[in-house]
Amino acid sequence: MKMDNINKSILRDRIKKLRAGMALQEKQEKDRLLYNNIISSGVLDNVRQVYIFVSYGTEVDTKAVIEMLLRAQCYEVCVPRVHGSEMEFYRINDLSDLTSGYNGILEPVCGNPVLHCNGIMFLPGLVFDIYHGRAGYGGGFYDRYLYRHREDNIYKIGLAYDFQVLKEEKIDMEAHDVRPDIIITEKAVY
Repeated sequence: MKMDNINKSILRDRIKKLRAGMALQEKQEKDRLLYNNIISSGVLDNVRQVYIFVSYGTEVDTKAVIEMLLRAQCYEVCVPRVHGSEMEFYRINDLSDLTSGYNGILEPVCGNPVLHCNGIMFLPGLVFDIYHGRAGYGGGFYDRYLYRHREDNIYKIGLAYDFQVLKEEKIDMEAHDVRPDIIITEKAVY
């Protein structure tokens, strides 16, 4: 099914409602399974820089992943901060380095943006498809960031609950839309 902008909007609303409708215990179990899939997938092997979004609201919980990466002390953990219509990533040493920022999302308080990316990036998204299509929240922050850093070595990983991955439909991607290299859910790696 080809989706136009209206359909993407409707699809975003549908997925937001599904995520919001999860019971806390169900969400925590899905987050635990997804965390285990991240670890067992091998994406963290032989990598130093990890670019990861700080989860907000009903998104896949990334805080446990961030805490594990920081405890390991062998990763450079970088999280985003929004400046107007652009986004940059900043290295953090602790979750206490974060404060409420754009739309209430936790962002780094200070530091200098990372200039060159060489590692993996966990991408948020509302809807994915098995062809690695992605519909984000509509702001285009990751698309613009990744375009600016297109010469850098970034392996892109979508994180989502399995119900956020379309199995029979295909998201109509535009030229500037970024596709993740893989998508990790609580049930599978696509």
